[in-house]
Amino acid sequence: MRKRVAIVGAGVGGLATAARLAHKGYEVTVYEKLAHSGGRNNILEDSGFKFDMGPSFVLMPDFFEELFRYCQKDIKDYLTFIALDPGYKIFYPDGTSFTVFKDSQRTKQEMERIEKGSSEAFERLIKAISEIYTQVRPLLYRCFSPVALGNPKYWPLIGRLKIFESYWDFTKRFFRSDKLCYAFTFEAMFVGVSPFETPAFYSIITYADHVQKIYHPLGGMYQIPHALERLATSAGASFRYNCAIRRIRKHNGVFLLSCDQGSFESDAVVVNADYAYAQTDLLGRKIPRFKYSCSVYLIYLGLKKKLTGLAHHNLFFSEDLRKNLSQIFKTKIAPDDSSFYVHVPTVTDPSLSPPGKEILYILVPVPNLDGSSDNFAPFEKKIKDLVFEKINRSAGTRVQDLIETSHAFYPSDFISYYNIKHGATFGLAHNLMQSAFFRPMNYESAMKGLYFVGASTQPGGGLPVVIAGSRIVADLIHNQSD
Repeated sequence: MRKRVAIVGAGVGGLATAARLAHKGYEVTVYEKLAHSGGRNNILEDSGFKFDMGPSFVLMPDFFEELFRYCQKDIKDYLTFIALDPGYKIFYPDGTSFTVFKDSQRTKQEMERIEKGSSEAFERLIKAISEIYTQVRPLLYRCFSPVALGNPKYWPLIGRLKIFESYWDFTKRFFRSDKLCYAFTFEAMFVGVSPFETPAFYSIITYADHVQKIYHPLGGMYQIPHALERLATSAGASFRYNCAIRRIRKHNGVFLLSCDQGSFESDAVVVNADYAYAQTDLLGRKIPRFKYSCSVYLIYLGLKKKLTGLAHHNLFFSEDLRKNLSQIFKTKIAPDDSSFYVHVPTVTDPSLSPPGKEILYILVPVPNLDGSSDNFAPFEKKIKDLVFEKINRSAGTRVQDLIETSHAFYPSDFISYYNIKHGATFGLAHNLMQSAFFRPMNYESAMKGLYFVGASTQPGGGLPVVIAGSRIVADLIHNQSD
């Protein structure tokens, strides 16, 4: 009889794990609260517009390729990734901008306009972060316990990975200009933390941006979970949608999963739900006082016509980014002057909107709801007015007059839709004491047969890293079954 594996949650981590295990011959059933797969990698369709609701870009495509090779499939039969050029555009509060191109020589020309000699500093930075990436990449496919720190073979990593240096301080070694330092550390905000607080080894995201480049999946980001569901189904995995698991317990060596439709048995369980939620609500446990990532306020706009002046990816920085980040992560109040991100996928992929029309996806980092008010309404108008003012200035038009359809997604929605504790969009924060050896492990030593995959567990957040986590879990299950 084949070993039964239940996967709770059809996010990217759960889907990738399902595909790997089904390929290995396990009887895999995926249980998902929503009516379709994807989790935070969700889609919203309205009036011919296809809005990606969560992740909006692809980094490290080799991690996706590894998954399909593992399952003995060709990724090209499932997904088409195209490299963006330009990768993204940064708008500074003084009216200047900085464009990152696929061709690094063009990027260096942009940098020289901001700081003379910075192109040489860029080369030194790339060399340094390439060395960090070489050290980090193999670790992304391994699960560590804090006890492993006692192994002398890992001690050299402390120096090599700049563990006690912040992402910001590390970058400041290369550039004098704060403008360029912000341009090379903003990526921290896409794992929900401040570059002033997260360790320097997260500069591997900068490596991905500038060395491996930035990609877009034709048809939109939702093509990723759609492809992974197809991959898992083709290997024999089955899916139960509209099936919210309420409780997980173990009895007589068998796992019992309870939901509104009844109870299901399994020999092993992989939890792809939010880790903190899973521990408290599904397993009925108390959890440590974790630090959580920020939340985000999202606006999805379908516009009547195309815009000019914006790239596929755009970043708008506040006048005082330190203050902006401090308000989000420390004082936990709605920012006075928000930095924000604008995704215009129809620049590259017109299939996502009706002909001649445009999509704007606006992401504003805001405090999570851990100890802060859920009353977002008093701040919404202020944030929207500020965001539109800056976008209008760059696009040379009044965006509000072009809106055909509009939707918003709030911090509290991350709780109600996805069971994300405190609405912390990116899960547990990626600070030093919640990274690598100190991040929750992918297996449960106190309950054999229970595993975890997703942004809040090892190796961390971001689509490619979560996919690496699926390899860890699949290998743990398979090796422990031998």
